[in-house]
Amino acid sequence: MKAAKLFCAAVIVLTACGRADVKVSGPLRQRGYIWQREWTPAVIDSLAEAERRMDGVVLLGAEISFVAKKPEIARASIDWAAVKRQIEHCSVALRVAPFAGPFREDDAAARAIVHLAKQILGEAHAHDVKIEEFQLDFDCAQNNLGNYRGWLRTLRDAVHPIRFVITALPAWLDHPDFPALAREADSYVLQVHSIPISSRRATLCDTRLARQWISKAAKLGLPFSVALPTYHCSAGYGADGKLLSVAMDSVQPAWPPGTRILEFGADPDEIVALVNEWHHSRPPQLRELLWYRIPIATDMRNWRWPTLSAVMSGRLPKHKLNILQEGENPIDLSIFNAGEADEQLNANVTATWNGAGLTASDALAGWNVKSENGRAIFKVTASHGLRLPPGATRKIGWLRFDQTTTLETELSTNK
Repeated sequence: MKAAKLFCAAVIVLTACGRADVKVSGPLRQRGYIWQREWTPAVIDSLAEAERRMDGVVLLGAEISFVAKKPEIARASIDWAAVKRQIEHCSVALRVAPFAGPFREDDAAARAIVHLAKQILGEAHAHDVKIEEFQLDFDCAQNNLGNYRGWLRTLRDAVHPIRFVITALPAWLDHPDFPALAREADSYVLQVHSIPISSRRATLCDTRLARQWISKAAKLGLPFSVALPTYHCSAGYGADGKLLSVAMDSVQPAWPPGTRILEFGADPDEIVALVNEWHHSRPPQLRELLWYRIPIATDMRNWRWPTLSAVMSGRLPKHKLNILQEGENPIDLSIFNAGEADEQLNANVTATWNGAGLTASDALAGWNVKSENGRAIFKVTASHGLRLPPGATRKIGWLRFDQTTTLETELSTNK
């Protein structure tokens, strides 16, 4: 999808301008985040796909945290030459780790953030990369939103004339200080996904709540974007039900004994319903979708491009698993994902044959096999099933016979 397509969007006016029930339709601008700190060849390769499929990228420039009120900075090793070569529409983001304050326009924390922002923008300029937007990603506590405005005023002046955008949490929408805070920026990104801080909540992105939050945000009358998830993760919770830490591709915590581990993931079939709805009817204040994160070949906890492309277009990803056979005797069995979305292999594979005797069989890691009366059944043994991304193959085991035979295979999903 390219931004030029947006000129073809049909506008449907349902009532007078300025009313809350005005709706528009047509394609939305869609960009994606590259949130890796280390720019590997796989990250660079993803730029070309992003340029072909999206309307731009937002690069993580750095993360800053304050330990004993002193800044600690983790920079992303952005390959600016690759960005210049492959990306037309580029923005950068600065992530600020949780910080309790105080928030003053000219204190050490504010100066550190401004200095880092200028460094990132200066590097881009030195490599002749035009930055279209600067995002500040900070999950400020609600009771500090009023004071947080001071940071925004200072940072907006520092990055001017570049467009200035902040990220916002749904809980902020009900706070009386939020409208004034949002006006300190050119726009805001509403994050409708998060890892549950309590084990009582069971979803990464509640689409029912997302619809409510978009409706609430529209009533403020300010332009905004929506950030949607493409990732999955494991989260560990203590005996009190509170979040301990999260396992992502780059982070693998050592959880203490007794930790309750839950799997969370963005469901493409649910999220595509949101995208499809907003293509057909949405508040005019909703200007754009931002995807967290852009697919990277080495990122095992993220959607692949076929999944994201289908969802971006408002189309359900195709689901199709095939059973493959290799060799005459023994016969190796595999499952191939011929669809467009990750599949949980919570399934049985049944193989049947006639006129031959089974002399040996084995199941590979994650499976077991039982055979009798001309039939062998391979079952998943992993507690959460096995995930198979689009285009991937998983070997499950093999069967050896006393003579060459023909197998009939069937895959059935466990309920």
